[in-house]
Amino acid sequence: MSKVVDAHLHLFRSLSDQFPRTVYPIMAEADREELAEKLLAEMAKVKVDHAIVVPLSSDDQYLSEVLASHPGKFAGVGVFDHSKPDTVNSLEKRLAVTDLQGLRFFGLEAVPDSDVTKLGCYRVLEFMAEAGLVVWFYGDLVQLAALKKVMTLLPKLKVVLNHCGFLPDMHAEMRIDEHRRPHFDVQLPPQDFSVVEQMASQFSNLYVHFSGQYAFTHNEYPYADFVEIAQRLLAAFGAQRMLMASDWPWIEFEPGYAQALQLVDILLPSLTPTERDAIRGATALSLFRF
Repeated sequence: MSKVVDAHLHLFRSLSDQFPRTVYPIMAEADREELAEKLLAEMAKVKVDHAIVVPLSSDDQYLSEVLASHPGKFAGVGVFDHSKPDTVNSLEKRLAVTDLQGLRFFGLEAVPDSDVTKLGCYRVLEFMAEAGLVVWFYGDLVQLAALKKVMTLLPKLKVVLNHCGFLPDMHAEMRIDEHRRPHFDVQLPPQDFSVVEQMASQFSNLYVHFSGQYAFTHNEYPYADFVEIAQRLLAAFGAQRMLMASDWPWIEFEPGYAQALQLVDILLPSLTPTERDAIRGATALSLFRF
């Protein structure tokens, strides 16, 4: 049976000197914990074999503990620190302590028509391309334009667009809904969705999460307003460049862990067995070691 991978989720300890992290009011307050052991129990119920863990901030302490305590179960994607851009040297120090296989970027700190080689993160992106580390990307249209230039200059760089390739400014546009989950008020499909589709046709090393539907939908589960988006993602990327993800813990109670992962079958009911296996795990396994 094909392996199943939950390709994007969050685990974190309560805030302490030992485990620093960003605090998000309502959603991830200082005393909230979402630990690996609880997630593993949920994964076992629905036969998920592996998961990719992304911390809430550039602090790697709990991620290091999770990777060491559960070898072979998880892969780690760190968070790039935009407040004091990581140098290659500082990234190498992080890699010596934590087995990071990628970094999440909330944009690239670009402005329109940026010379991307002058960006504070460009040398890190060069290093990542050579080292085979994966970029997790979330940013608005200006940042996507900069990413396109970066990928043209660094053809070996592997990039995964987060949450169906939607392009909100997370820090400016994110709200918290009544279920303590991220929410964005966007048009569906988004006006700029065609830009993502065009990039997918241009770069074979550009991938996308099939996740985060709950944060953008205007409907109740199972999010019927995502049917067209799901079909367009499949047409643009193909199953071999799509990764199923739950975005745990935000979906724990609404719609539920199993329900979030079932969206592949609900929104893409005509997949072949090979395509379904790719989205549910094989694509992630092609990018990450477990």
